[in-house]
Amino acid sequence: MKKLWKRSILLCVSVLFLAVFVVPKAHAVPAFGRTMGADCTACHATPTWQLNQTGLDFLRNGHRTDHKAFKAEDIKWDNYLSLVWKFRAYNTDHPATNAGGKSQFEQHSFSIYTGGALSDRFSYFTEMYLSENSSNTASGSQSDSARKKLAEAFLQYNLPIGETNFVAFRAGEILPEIIHTFGVGARSIEDRAQIFNSTTNSANPYKPFFRSQGVDAKFNSEHVEATVGVVNGAATYTNHIDTNNHKDMYASLQGNVDKNGSAIGLFQYQGTHSTYATADNSSTFLSFNNEFSKTLALARYVHDKFRIVAAYMTGKEHQLVSSVDTETKNKGYFGLVDFNFTESLGAFARYDMLDPLDTDAYSETKLITVGLNGMLYMSEKSGARWNLELSDKKVSASSATTAEVETKKIMAQLTWAL
Repeated sequence: MKKLWKRSILLCVSVLFLAVFVVPKAHAVPAFGRTMGADCTACHATPTWQLNQTGLDFLRNGHRTDHKAFKAEDIKWDNYLSLVWKFRAYNTDHPATNAGGKSQFEQHSFSIYTGGALSDRFSYFTEMYLSENSSNTASGSQSDSARKKLAEAFLQYNLPIGETNFVAFRAGEILPEIIHTFGVGARSIEDRAQIFNSTTNSANPYKPFFRSQGVDAKFNSEHVEATVGVVNGAATYTNHIDTNNHKDMYASLQGNVDKNGSAIGLFQYQGTHSTYATADNSSTFLSFNNEFSKTLALARYVHDKFRIVAAYMTGKEHQLVSSVDTETKNKGYFGLVDFNFTESLGAFARYDMLDPLDTDAYSETKLITVGLNGMLYMSEKSGARWNLELSDKKVSASSATTAEVETKKIMAQLTWAL
């Protein structure tokens, strides 16, 4: 344990040296920045990276400056295509699997982001991974979507209502936008909050972060955003068709508080996940059926230098396993603060709690994450960013006869984008 934290301190000092003596001022961002003709600070609070009001508007408009903005001469790959590479180094101390610490280098991912306006009404967005390592490197493994995946891809149509309001229709592999903007998309901490990125039922793969195939419609105005969506539902792997014919539904309502991007919101998801005796064959015996719901209350306060984000989740699950009906409830929350000292150096802290079964005192996850962000360089065509995260994760006993499990981790990441 002591060795892990000695390594952590050494790495912190090294990264701070880079931040102070190596990092220049940021100047621009790839692709979307080139489309806007602006630097990275136009859309992001650098280097912690969360979207400001301009960035939020750019996203909801369909990756364009205005919901009707379009110039045919702007359609060129330099404005529509970015390549992103991530490399990680981490040390994990887990008493059950690697007591004393385990160090790894990981070429985490190489991905393609492309999107923008196709006409005055249509736009698109696609996120593709040519390679992604999700900590599973077994030969032939499909558990991390076989490394290569089409993570998100949709066509968007904007229907103007008056001069400033519009309804955006999306179809494809979609992520609810309110989940994106409250902590899943551009963010200071690489590891997403537990309530977004963890399951609450071991037999149901659903997470609020999941992208699903379907359609949604979102009303956009200055003060209010409201969305309804219909999707296939959670599947075991990305782009894998859900195992039943039931369509999941979600809805969200967001109130925009100020011109900086501060907002409050509600998100509701209603879904069903099923497993059959013969995989993907609904005519065979129904071995597992989980009817579930998730409700999230979300809030963020955005300032020029810092951001505070918080969310609370409650969930209900009614499941049938081998003809036995049970009902359970779950809950979780997180609170995040990040601060930009300069355009090249920022810091963050987040506390997470997730309780997949709130009727007993077992299996709660509590996670504390702190760290730093910085820009290595930024030019008109490309840029690089570093993250340093220290985390302490505690999972309470799963029963009266087991012990709490604590995992300490330090992770450093380099991200390069063109």
